[in-house]
Amino acid sequence: MTDSLLEGFERPLLDLCNDEQLRRTEAGEGAAELWTRIDALGYTDALVSEAHGGAGLTLSDLFPLALAAARAGLPLPFAETAVARAILAEAGIAAGGGAIAIATAATGADGEIVCGDVPGAALADYILLGCQDAWRLMPTEGAASEPGVFRPRASASLRWTGTAQAVARVPATGADAVAEAVCNALHAAGMAGAMQRIQALCVTYATDRRQFGRAIGQFQAVQQELSVLAEQVAAAVLAARLGCAASAGHLPDPLLAATAKLRCAAAAGRVAAIAHAVHGAIGITEEHVLGLFTRRLHEWRVTAGTEARCASRLGHALLAEPATSLFDFVRTRLVADRVPAATAA
Repeated sequence: MTDSLLEGFERPLLDLCNDEQLRRTEAGEGAAELWTRIDALGYTDALVSEAHGGAGLTLSDLFPLALAAARAGLPLPFAETAVARAILAEAGIAAGGGAIAIATAATGADGEIVCGDVPGAALADYILLGCQDAWRLMPTEGAASEPGVFRPRASASLRWTGTAQAVARVPATGADAVAEAVCNALHAAGMAGAMQRIQALCVTYATDRRQFGRAIGQFQAVQQELSVLAEQVAAAVLAARLGCAASAGHLPDPLLAATAKLRCAAAAGRVAAIAHAVHGAIGITEEHVLGLFTRRLHEWRVTAGTEARCASRLGHALLAEPATSLFDFVRTRLVADRVPAATAA
């Protein structure tokens, strides 16, 4: 990803995602207009192949864009839409211009399709579900919806009466597992970007806020907390980059994605706690933007592949190779170039 390409995305993004717009969108207002302007930038087709009218970039190339979108606070599922459009385009399906979230789904005994706490689902036009043997593109309109736990007007749990409501179907072996890996990788990138913004907010506040005649950032205790925060953010960004390190294609490696999500989730809890400690009471007010980012951290931690699921996946992969030591497992299996990206079929 060249600096000019990233700058061409980040500069207008910062203008579109000012604090007032973020609050309005989180409240469920103006999401369609904001998405139209984001989509018009042209980056949502970045992973679509050139043969289908896209840029043909890889998931690794998308990572800086996903990081920038999360850092700016974009509440809409930008990275998910980019991956979803690539999956659909590969199957010869035109996705249109709507925002698309990605989720795993469960099928009930009565044929209902259910997905819980999907980030950005209340603002999206469609949900691309990984459900057993296929991807299914489900419209959010007409679905039974319950507000999300952390972002009640932006995220949601959705339920459809059956697969007949799908507007498109793409056969894919193990689509549910692939969908979880995609969510792990993209949620890790989202957390890393949000933590970068939180770090910037903390540094600015610690520099501006004065106590006993000097900035609180000059007190050793605050400096220590900011140092720990910076360490966690740097580790999260590195892990998230690893999770999106597909050498080719638009799908992540499941083990790398699980590693990224696990490390970013661990960092997210500490970063959120330190950020609110530095800001004090002002950090939990509706007027301050900090809460918009820390709520997303907590939401991403518990959606799709949770910390426990990611740790279990890594543990089972290690135990499946009893002759391999932990060091060799990390050295040979958890590296960016060990295998090509997973395929959808």
